[in-house]
Amino acid sequence: MIRSLTYVVWLLFAGSLLGGLGLWGSASEAWTAGPLRVDALTLLLAAAVTFVSGIVHAFSLRYMDGDRRIEAFFLRLTALTLVVLLLIAADHLLLFALAWAAMGLLLADVIGHVRAWPQAEAAARLCRRWFAVGTLALATGLAVLALATGETSIQAVVAVAPELSGPVLTLALLPLLAAAAIQSGLFPFHGWLMSSMTAPTPVSAFMHAGLVNAGGILLARFAPAFTAQVEIMTLVFLLGAVSALTGSLLALVQSDVKRGLAASTVAQMGFMVMQCGLGFYAAAMAHLILHGLFKASLFLGAGSAVRRVSPEARKPGLDLAGLAIALPAAVVAGLLFAAVSGKAIWPADSGLLLVVFATLAAAQAGLSLKAWTHVSLELRLIAIPLVLMLAALIYGVAVALAETALSGVPGTTVPQPLGLPELAAAVIFAAGWLFFGAGLHRENRWLYARLLGAGQPLSRTVTDRREAYRV
Repeated sequence: MIRSLTYVVWLLFAGSLLGGLGLWGSASEAWTAGPLRVDALTLLLAAAVTFVSGIVHAFSLRYMDGDRRIEAFFLRLTALTLVVLLLIAADHLLLFALAWAAMGLLLADVIGHVRAWPQAEAAARLCRRWFAVGTLALATGLAVLALATGETSIQAVVAVAPELSGPVLTLALLPLLAAAAIQSGLFPFHGWLMSSMTAPTPVSAFMHAGLVNAGGILLARFAPAFTAQVEIMTLVFLLGAVSALTGSLLALVQSDVKRGLAASTVAQMGFMVMQCGLGFYAAAMAHLILHGLFKASLFLGAGSAVRRVSPEARKPGLDLAGLAIALPAAVVAGLLFAAVSGKAIWPADSGLLLVVFATLAAAQAGLSLKAWTHVSLELRLIAIPLVLMLAALIYGVAVALAETALSGVPGTTVPQPLGLPELAAAVIFAAGWLFFGAGLHRENRWLYARLLGAGQPLSRTVTDRREAYRV
């Protein structure tokens, strides 16, 4: 049976690709069937979800071999895949809410897969509570929209929502934003995500590559409603910025491999939400897919990353030689990303911030490449700019393709005007990158302890007994 379920998921992936080709070749922007609506966003996300799920299913055939509940594991993993597909295809508010609730219940269940492990059950209970709160928030926001617009179709709701009065729209959007933040593990709701490491590694891979992305999917589906209020968009951006910064800092102080990846997910989900707050929902979907593929590979390979090493001596202070190499290459990479993705630098809108953050990411990557001491300095001087430019080209093409593919989906690319909060966030990120790049957080014991404490999972979900993991 477990191999049959794996084949089913791969067939769903093939169907998603064929559906995408069919929709691209047709004159219609979407296919509807009752409460379901299949558009470009649905097929793009379906292809990404089923591809990752297929890999996770195949990996689990060996990883879970010998597990006493292997059939129950595969049934739940396949059910999760189907529920996510239902969520992204749902065009009825009630169906969307039911799929959201089912996703949370199934995810909590597989996090507590090992029934005889008290820590796993504690993690499952914590997740159930948070997912219940998120579902309640989602239902509240959807109910307000349904009552205010008199519509039950998501497409009809988002078409009418911008015409609603400010207070009513705010009353609907704030609960939806809270639901998205909880599901994506954004700060300060990241506790359930950091405590979910009791899940089997394939579940962690699927969860971090797909299920936490549901928050971004929610924002993208209701994009026209969110972009109708500048204040709400600013709030979305700030929530994402705080999570991106906090998650990055928490990842710096983690000693556990999987927990470090979880903190990285908090940061990446924050960056995805930032893009939504800037009006680039299509770019956020491209980021969602690329991050999902990358994070799935990291989780599935987490076991091979565990090795005994001696602590490295770290010398505080900025690597000035590294900066001299990385920064010019990063600026060139940022400009290339702007040119390929079509983001305006001047006259500036919110696209400028995407270029700034892409440049910072490239600079950090350049510093990492500079540390490859086994490669000669002359070769690094040539290789670093080329590698960064290639990465910028790939990312820019991915964003441009996503924006082109989703051009028929309402509200997926609506650049916002730059304001003081957005500019302040860019300055804070740049200053933070220099501060933490210099390792100054390790010199400040108070700050280091606070970061270490903020990233700790619930104590009931952790054991210090090695043999307990083999239950």
